Amino acid sequence: MPTKKRAAVFEGFQGSHARIGQGIRRKRLEAGWSLAELAKLAGVAVSTMSKIENGKISTSFERLDAIGRALGADLAEFLQDELRPAKDDSAPAISHGTRRSVTRSGDGRHVDAGHYINIYHAVDILHKKSQPLVAEILIDNIKDYGPFTSHPGEEYNYILEGELEFHTKVYQPVVLKAGDSIYFDSEMEHAHIRVGAGPCRLLAVLMARQDNEPSEYAHPVVERRAADDRR
Repeated sequence: MPTKKRAAVFEGFQGSHARIGQGIRRKRLEAGWSLAELAKLAGVAVSTMSKIENGKISTSFERLDAIGRALGADLAEFLQDELRPAKDDSAPAISHGTRRSVTRSGDGRHVDAGHYINIYHAVDILHKKSQPLVAEILIDNIKDYGPFTSHPGEEYNYILEGELEFHTKVYQPVVLKAGDSIYFDSEMEHAHIRVGAGPCRLLAVLMARQDNEPSEYAHPVVERRAADDRR
């Protein structure tokens, strides 16, 4: 993506960056951890963690997931408008058999995720088995992607608009058009790029893999977005 356009996207998401950073800092302080301790557990540089908490850089799903796992928190906690108290005994208990979430058009939580704009849905429900989101793909050259994405779990993508090319370190790239879908192990390093000049959007359902659940692709989370440090 051209530098000016990337800067414009970043500028438009300052409120989102700040909300996420505040939520992460609050959970870290509740846990009694230093910035360096959280950075080490999440697999990111201390300087990067500082920029995330201060709302200075974009935050991919991969990174939010790693931080949430390190803190034992649901990443949706970082996306809510109001931070929930650590423990609210006055709040009514909600059974896992009766939960429901409605996300109206335009009400999803927009997050600048670097190569994507992610719109998270159902963020009012914590500890879900999956996280739905709509992603707009911003880049059209795989050389601009940098290190591929990888996060524990499985992922389903349904192409809503446009055309994309899906890359992995295992398979040859595959072109997907509106109406096509793909399901894959998300530990497998992967990347999406837009094909053509028009917009490209997909529905993604990300299903976390439990820490004790085996996967042939499972590996420790490592820092994959060092380039963000230079922004």
